[in-house]
Order: sequence, then C-alpha cells, then structure tokens
Amino acid sequence: MGGYDGAEVCELVGIYLLYKLKHLFNEKDFGIYRDDGLGSCTKKSGPEMDKLRKSIVAVFKGEGLKITVETNLTTTNYLDVTFDLKKELYYPYLKPNSKPVYINRQSNHPPSITRQLPSMISKRLASISSNEASFNQAKPIYEQALRKSGYNEPLGYSNKQNKPGKNRKRKVIWYNPPYSENTNINIAKKFFQLLAKHFPKEHPYHKLFNRNNVKLSYSCMPNIENLITSHNRKILKAQELDANSTQKYNCRNKDSCPL
Repeated sequence: MGGYDGAEVCELVGIYLLYKLKHLFNEKDFGIYRDDGLGSCTKKSGPEMDKLRKSIVAVFKGEGLKITVETNLTTTNYLDVTFDLKKELYYPYLKPNSKPVYINRQSNHPPSITRQLPSMISKRLASISSNEASFNQAKPIYEQALRKSGYNEPLGYSNKQNKPGKNRKRKVIWYNPPYSENTNINIAKKFFQLLAKHFPKEHPYHKLFNRNNVKLSYSCMPNIENLITSHNRKILKAQELDANSTQKYNCRNKDSCPL
C-alpha cells in the first residue's frame, strides 16, 4: 500500500476475493470496499455462524492474507455509516476522537467548491441517514466544523433521490489548470477563445476539438503545510538512507569490491 496504484490493486484483490467467497454468500449479501468487508446472514445458528467465519478465514489464508471476522452482530459501523438491524435504522458514524475538518471559506480554492460545500455535506449526511431524526442527531458536529471554517449556512435534510440519467459515454478531453485567486485573467474564457480560434467549424479537426468534447475544470494545489511536510520527509528519508549505507566492510581487495 501507499503506491500510486494502491487503490486500484485493492479493488482488483477485492473483486477476486468476492469471487472466491461466492459459494458462501448470496451475491447481494456480501461486499468489500478496499480493506473493509460487510455481509449479512439470516436464520443461522451460533455454530453455523462460527463455521462460516472459519470458512472465510480459510479463503483469505489460502491467498496469503489475514482477516478478522466478527459474527452475530446486530449493530455495526462500516466506513462512515452505522447499521442497526434491530431498529432498522442507519445513520452517520464518526470514529472516536475524530472531528471533521473542512477547507476555509477564504482559502485559495475555486468558488464553485467553497460555495457548494455546505450543500454537498447536507446531501452526503442525508444519503446515509434513514430518516430526518437521524440526520438532525448527527448534524451538530458537522455544522460546528463548518462554522469554524467560515460557513454559516445550516444543514438541511432532503430525501430526494436523483433520477438516473442516460448512460451515454462521450469521449471528453479535460484541461485542469491550477486555480489561484492571485490570477486576474479568466483562464477558462481565454482557453475556449483559443480553442475556437484555432479549431473553427471549417477546420478538419473541429469535430475532435470543440466545446462539446473539450472541458475545463480547475485543479487545487497542495497547501504550504503539505509542501513543507513532504519536503522535510524527503530530506529526512535521504539522510536516513545515507546513515544506513555508511557501513564498514572488510573486503580484502577494496578496488574490486562492489560495495
């Protein structure tokens, strides 16, 4: 883990393990996200659940992996949601001593992000709350974190479900320039002006490069704290490697010694 493709590797391993476990569960009764799994069983006795637990452990052990399995639970925390089977409820979950932190409203981020942040948090909390009471019980800590970051908008509950749109895939080329409030030039406007200038309708490549399949979205750069931390980690790691490499060797022929 920690590599550039660590998340993708987790997804592939998870899909493979689901395939290996399909003889133990129904297809819709078990799932894995990264390194967390959740399954449900009904009408099974204690010994049967223990036998199922051992079978899961054996599948993972056969692939050189270890897993911790808890059974006979009616309430469990999975990612950022708590599921209560007895009360038939689900609601947001935060780990102990964990507090949400959001970007400051005055930070150097695109206005589209800072403007939509409260509504995005409301939608997320509403989507993992089974009813409005669960939403209202969980929202104070999130509203407090938002106020500390300069947002005074209250969080509101809405159970509207977005209708699935048409699954039409279009080949789109994205241009992601870094955003900065210190720049007075409208980069997006200038970019599309250049696009229209160099690829007019009569251009043979206009169908490839036009406003319909070339899009622009600003990217956010790391803040100063992250840059300094990354730089210090790089320097300290190099010093640690140098310290470990300065070992004394007693080769007889020092000129031909590869070390």
